[in-house]
Amino acid sequence: MKEAVEPGSVQGSVVMTTEYQDDFQNTDTSDNRAFWTREPESRLGLVPRSGRGRWMWAGPVLSAFFLLALIIFVSVSNRKTDSRFSSVEKSVGNLSSAVQTVTTTLQQSKASEAELQKEIVRQKITMEMTERKLDSVSESVKELDQVESLRSAVAVLKCSINRVLHNVTASGCCPLGWVLSGSSSCYFFSSDGLPWNQARDFCTNYNAHLAVLKTKQDWDFVTGGTKPLFFWIGLSDERTGDWEWVDGSPYIMDRSQWKPGQPDNWKGHGLGGTEDCAMIHANGQLNDDHCSRSYRYVCQGHTLTHT
Repeated sequence: MKEAVEPGSVQGSVVMTTEYQDDFQNTDTSDNRAFWTREPESRLGLVPRSGRGRWMWAGPVLSAFFLLALIIFVSVSNRKTDSRFSSVEKSVGNLSSAVQTVTTTLQQSKASEAELQKEIVRQKITMEMTERKLDSVSESVKELDQVESLRSAVAVLKCSINRVLHNVTASGCCPLGWVLSGSSSCYFFSSDGLPWNQARDFCTNYNAHLAVLKTKQDWDFVTGGTKPLFFWIGLSDERTGDWEWVDGSPYIMDRSQWKPGQPDNWKGHGLGGTEDCAMIHANGQLNDDHCSRSYRYVCQGHTLTHT
C-alpha cells in the first residue's frame, strides 16, 4: 500500500485526495468482505429491463379492464332503465284507464241523476201510503180488543144457554173451541203442531197451561181425545233432570202410562241433546222425545165463571 499524500499538497500539479487501493491479497470475494463495492444501478436512476417490460403491459391491461367494466355498467344501467321505463309506462296506462273509468261513471251519474230523483219521489209516496195503512191497522187493533171482549161475553152467554138446555149444574163453562171435562177443567186440542216450549207459551197466553194429568179421570179424558195422533202434554225433565209437571209439581212414575222401554232419553236423533219432553203417542201411552219436534198439544184451563 502506498503512503497517503497530505491533503492539499501538490504533486505533478494534480490535487489528490485520500485514495485507497484494492487489497489484492484478500481472497474473500463476498459482498461483506469487499472493500470496494459498486453502487446499485437503481441509485443512478436506472430501471431494470425486466421491470420496464412489466410496466409496459400494465397500461393496456388496465385500459381493457376499465373498458370492460364500463360496458357492463352501461348494459346493466340500460336494462334497469328499460325496466323502470316499462313500469312507468304500465302505471301511466293504468292511470289513464282509471281516469277513463271515473269519467264514464260521472257521465252515467249525471245521466241517472234525474231518474234517481224520480225514484226518491216514488219511494216517498209509497212511504206515505204505508203510513196511512199503519194508521188503519192501529185502529183495527183497537177494534180487536173490543172483539175479544165480545167473544168472552158470547162464551159466557153460550155457557148459560147450555146450562139451561142440558140441565147442567156445573158452576161454569169453557171458552169457545175448548172442551169441558168434569166440573172445572177445560181442554183445548190443537189442530196444528208446535215445539214443546212454544206450545207451552201458547197455552199461557190463554191463561192456561199444557195438560197436567194427575187424576185417572183427566188421564182417560185426554188420552181418549188424542188417539191416534201425537200430542205434547205438560210433562218434562228439562229443568231439573227429574220428570215434573209444568205447574212445578213432581211426577210420580207410573210405568203403565209409558210405552215399553220408555223413557229412554235417546240421543241418536241427530238433534243434539237428549229427550226431555213427554208426548202422548198414537196408542195413548207416553214417550219421551226431543223438545224441538213439532207435535199437536193439549192445553188445560179453568172454566169461565157464570155471572
